[in-house]
Amino acid sequence: MQNILFEGSIKGLYISRIVRDFEYTMSDVHIHYNDYEVYYLLEGERRYFIGTKIYHLKQGSLVFIRRNVIHKTALSREAHHDRILLEISHSYLESVFAATDELSLPEYFRDDCIVLSLDSSEQEFVKGLLLETGRELKAKDCGFRLLVQSLVAELFVFAKRWENKANSAASSRTDDPRHRQIEQIACYIADNCCSPLSLSSIAEHFYMNKCYLSRIFKEVTGFTVTGYLHARRIQKARTLLVQGSMNISEISEAAGYENLTYFERVFRKHTGMSPLEYRKVHIKNARGRRISGDIF
Repeated sequence: MQNILFEGSIKGLYISRIVRDFEYTMSDVHIHYNDYEVYYLLEGERRYFIGTKIYHLKQGSLVFIRRNVIHKTALSREAHHDRILLEISHSYLESVFAATDELSLPEYFRDDCIVLSLDSSEQEFVKGLLLETGRELKAKDCGFRLLVQSLVAELFVFAKRWENKANSAASSRTDDPRHRQIEQIACYIADNCCSPLSLSSIAEHFYMNKCYLSRIFKEVTGFTVTGYLHARRIQKARTLLVQGSMNISEISEAAGYENLTYFERVFRKHTGMSPLEYRKVHIKNARGRRISGDIF
């Protein structure tokens, strides 16, 4: 059973709270090219694959994910979980950070993610901030946008202060040797995704049976090996489409695709548009501002 307790949005910001009591795993490749994600687990346990690393989330885990980072949640031990999710656009969060010179987005998101394991009092504090954000977005009373912006700012400042006093992500990393092995494989795919990789060649590199590799990678990350490889390649292609002057055929080859037609088909599946359409839309949006590796 899935129960949506609340959801609300304004331009640049979306929040929802969902309780699930079934074995839920995200079905698709999940990556926000312009949005940052905040994930707070109120109850239950989840396994979270972010970039190339695996985290074991428990009640009170608070996660901040940089944009353009592949991520996916999956079943851990029990099916029941209650979570609040925030999706915040780059422009919205930039405006929040612009209120002071103390924080900047590149400094804040030095890594793919920030993972905090909160104690009981901290859990209540963060829960209060997020529930109040949901209430303001639902009621939309006078001044609600300003209040929501201040709540978002308070959440991010809290996380930065917490992170500065502890090695936050370390306490959420799993100690399962299989997970460490899958992380090594994910790093290898990420580093070599533009080479002619295949399930067989990856399995051979790690001296593994390819059927076993396929099964365990899917079980741990929620991705198939091929699905993760495509996600990494399309991620690279999107960067090249916006940042460079290469033509589509050259980008296809640079991203690891020998067949242009196949590249265009996979790209459309991931983005909903052709490579040429994507380039036109995003170059238009990018005019007049500097493009950095953190953006795409």
